[in-house]
Amino acid sequence: MTSHSRSVSKKKLMSANKHTLLYTLILAALMLPLTAEAAKKSDDGDGPAACDDCPDYSGWSGWVEGGLGAQSSDDVHFGRYIGRESRGGTINADGAVRYRAKDGRYADLKAVDLGLTSRDLQLDGGVQGKYGAAFEYDQIPNYRIHDAFTPFQGGGTLPAGWVAGSNTGAMAGLSGALVQTSLKTQRDRTGVKFNYIPVTDWEVTGFFRHEKKEGTRDVGASFGFGSISILPAPVDFQTDDFGMTVGYKGRKLQGQLVYTGSFFKNGNAAINFANPYSVPIGVATGAIAESPDNQSHQLSGLLAYQLSESTRIGANLAIGRMTQNQAFLPYSSNPGFGMPSTSSLDGRVDTTQAKFDISSRPALRWQLNASYTYSNRDDKTDVHAYQNVITDAYQSYSPTSTPGTSAPVTRNNRPYSFEQRLLRTSAAYALSQGANLSAGFDDNQMNRSYQPVQKTDDRTLWTKLKLHPTESIETTLKYSYSTRDASAYATSSPAAAFQNSLFPESGVGNANPLMTAFEYADRRRNKVGFEVSTSPLPQLSLDLSVDYYRDDYPKTVLGLNNAKGTSVTPSATYVFSDRLSSSLYYSYEKLDSGQASSYWMTAPATSTLWAESDSNLTQTVGLNLTWKAIPKKLDLGADLAYSDFTGKIHYVGTTDLPDLGSRMTSIGIHGTYKLKDQLSLRAGYRYEKYSQSDWAAAGAASTLPQLLSMGTVPQNSETSLVTVSLRYDFK
Repeated sequence: MTSHSRSVSKKKLMSANKHTLLYTLILAALMLPLTAEAAKKSDDGDGPAACDDCPDYSGWSGWVEGGLGAQSSDDVHFGRYIGRESRGGTINADGAVRYRAKDGRYADLKAVDLGLTSRDLQLDGGVQGKYGAAFEYDQIPNYRIHDAFTPFQGGGTLPAGWVAGSNTGAMAGLSGALVQTSLKTQRDRTGVKFNYIPVTDWEVTGFFRHEKKEGTRDVGASFGFGSISILPAPVDFQTDDFGMTVGYKGRKLQGQLVYTGSFFKNGNAAINFANPYSVPIGVATGAIAESPDNQSHQLSGLLAYQLSESTRIGANLAIGRMTQNQAFLPYSSNPGFGMPSTSSLDGRVDTTQAKFDISSRPALRWQLNASYTYSNRDDKTDVHAYQNVITDAYQSYSPTSTPGTSAPVTRNNRPYSFEQRLLRTSAAYALSQGANLSAGFDDNQMNRSYQPVQKTDDRTLWTKLKLHPTESIETTLKYSYSTRDASAYATSSPAAAFQNSLFPESGVGNANPLMTAFEYADRRRNKVGFEVSTSPLPQLSLDLSVDYYRDDYPKTVLGLNNAKGTSVTPSATYVFSDRLSSSLYYSYEKLDSGQASSYWMTAPATSTLWAESDSNLTQTVGLNLTWKAIPKKLDLGADLAYSDFTGKIHYVGTTDLPDLGSRMTSIGIHGTYKLKDQLSLRAGYRYEKYSQSDWAAAGAASTLPQLLSMGTVPQNSETSLVTVSLRYDFK
């Protein structure tokens, strides 16, 4: 980044922070009068009631821990989110400090993984029943690829760390060099929040959170119709969230008034890259627009009232607005295409949600519930015409009314809106002691604009039976049947808003009236579930959960025809003695689906039907042991987890794709030995082995010569981690 761009980014950051602070101050000024009258009723005696018989937890208490760790190898899968992606040694620290006073004052400090890039720090304090404030800071890393190589995307002297050499595989024959790249991002989040209770039943809360995300991610780019590249792109995201709430909690009436706002800023307006297929590399350049700056605001209110001892009603209303006004990039890096007719989208979406619910117990054995929700997403963005630029060297043209002439094909942005009406009802009846029967009906109606299906209606009828025949057995049976009925599939404008007249078969338009997107298609769904929990022996607990569903699309000819899923999860816990206990679980999940479709090619004109089915199976087994080897002196524990995934894709009448697969084995052993009453030695060992079979990554260089990837291959890693630490408890 140049010094000029840094200056611009700093100005944008300062501007965003000023706007955020301004909105927060305005909000506070608007809400203060709402609690002014309530605050007048407050006096110095409104503190927490004393308790003569309660245990005395006043004073300082807590613990601190510091230790060392050693990791055997680099492994982004092992340390993707915890900051342990590299081999070598680490120094880590944790701790928690707690203070309580008899007059209600309190303070808490908690620190987790201070030596890692996944650190977390929380500090809060105040007076119980009156006010409180908190500060939070946390980091979350995300490592994707540790050592990947991408084509050199520039001319001149190689930057430090770049490796000169000949390209290989899919890059064979290209001049230039390779750059070693790591895909990783780091999220840093800082936040403050507060709560204030001016008088009994009233509370004011607020928060502000600033999040910064930086690093490198991968994006896809192309030159021409088939020159595809996977490129590293910088990440520079900033998000500011803030809000305030005024709440009232009376004996019968409860209410809240809430405001929330969010600002998103992207430090990069575009991703600029060189064409790695040109010789020499860098002759042609391209650009991809980044996620635009945007903001959102929402004001909501909630009321709940206890009509009687058996009936309660509630209502809430929320209105919001989302906007973005990021400047457009040119149509192309080719200056011949110019700029769009408007400088930016100037997007605006207004949202409305209203909900009413009622809950009643008209008789001792009956419980009735009902709710109605109305949601509206109204996209008020202006509609503009844009030239249909397919590549940097090709633009769509169509004949005009004047013979021998043509004009650029234009397309319009379509502001997508929807309206939802959701009704939920349920009733429960206690058949007898230990038996409960419930049933319900849901109706979800969706109306859409500029979509191939304008209306869908999902109806679900469900029932559930809970049985508790003995003290040691509890079971649940559940079944639901749902239908989705859709309006006629639109095949032309304006309802469908299909615009690509040059290539109607590309998927922008519905060229084949038999093809239906599964999210809009008529559907029939059956779901069955069974749960049982039993304790045949005082020291033994057994649990079993079984779920099955099947989806059928009766009117779909081309598209998803059916899908089904089965999951089975048994688990057991056994207590051998007051010193030794164990738990075991197994999980089986199988997902299957089938679809039929067709593909269309322009040269030569060909249309071919095909059918496919896929099956995905995931199995996981886990074991945990806890052992007090020496009471009050030595505690030991161990856990084992093994997971296996297999994915199969079968094509009718042709060769199947290779199986997809992944396997992970994880073993952990940990122990705590008390050196003194307040000082403990803690040690742990963790082993993880992960392997992956992915034909798309493994065969990209040989089977997809038109794709320049980042040199990634299926992951196969094996890592061990040893940690040793000392913990001191104090009070």
